[in-house]
Amino acid sequence: MKPEHDARFRRIAEDFLERPGGDYAELLRRGRVSSPEGADPEAWRAQIRAQARADKIRVITLRDGDRAIAARHREIPEDQELAELSRELGRGEVLRGLAQRARTLGHEISRWLRHDTESIAICPRCGFRIYARFDAAAPVIDGEALDDACPRWFAE
Repeated sequence: MKPEHDARFRRIAEDFLERPGGDYAELLRRGRVSSPEGADPEAWRAQIRAQARADKIRVITLRDGDRAIAARHREIPEDQELAELSRELGRGEVLRGLAQRARTLGHEISRWLRHDTESIAICPRCGFRIYARFDAAAPVIDGEALDDACPRWFAE
């Protein structure tokens, strides 16, 4: 992986894991956030909703078992809906294609972490990574999981 992509991958992962500004800041930055492990989901949801109310920001919260999820409710102007939908569908198509490409090399890519125009994924078997950025006409893609076989593919 190119050094600049490695640095972005690490920063995205660190910010997600450490949440330097807290859960509410993460919600504002990423558009969605889930409660930390061990947090009371109902208390966490109430806290997020209270902060959003104070800032006059619309959020949606829900509970999923022992976790809670919050997402910003954002409205897209009607004249931009089709372009936004097309952009997101195209992004999803590219990410599915990258995951499939990695699977042909034995990697297990099942989830993506998104940060604005960037997405990252990691093979839980071997730690090989994928980085994708969607802010240019053609996506920027990089990662060991796209070029090298999973060293633990046959070990399981």
